[in-house]
Amino acid sequence: MVKAVFCGDAAVDKSTLIMHLCKGKFVSNVNSTLGVEFQNKQIEVDGKRVAIQLWDTAGKERFRSIAKSYFRRCDGVILVYDSTYERSFLNIREWINTITDSTLKKVSVMIVANKIDLSDQIRAEGKRIIEQVEGSKSAKGCS
Repeated sequence: MVKAVFCGDAAVDKSTLIMHLCKGKFVSNVNSTLGVEFQNKQIEVDGKRVAIQLWDTAGKERFRSIAKSYFRRCDGVILVYDSTYERSFLNIREWINTITDSTLKKVSVMIVANKIDLSDQIRAEGKRIIEQVEGSKSAKGCS
C-alpha cells in the first residue's frame, strides 16, 4: 500500500481534489478537514493493481502538528496551493521545511496548483493569479 499525504494551506481545496481523484466527480461543498481523513484508491501500474491511501490533512495552523506525524509515515507528499490565492503559494517554502523537518527519510514532494479552472474569472475581476511559469520556477527552486 502506498501512502500519500496531501497538505497545504486551509481552503486550497485538498479535500475536493482527493474526492475528484477517488470518486471521479467534483463536489463543491466539502467541509473543512478537522485533523486528518483518508480515501482509498486502486490504480493499475505496469499491469499490477496498486492500493493507494490518500491522506487529507487540515491546513489550519492549529492542526499542523498532526500533519507532521503523517509525513513521517508516508511514501510521498502532494503539496497543494490555490493558484488564485497568492498567500498559499508563498507558503510553499514553509510547508517544504515542515515536511523536511518532520521526516527522517527523504520524501518525494509533488507541488500541485489547484483552482486553475478559475483563472479567467479571477483575471476578469482584476485579481492576480499564480501563472504556470511562476509555479514551475518555484517548484524547481524547492528541489
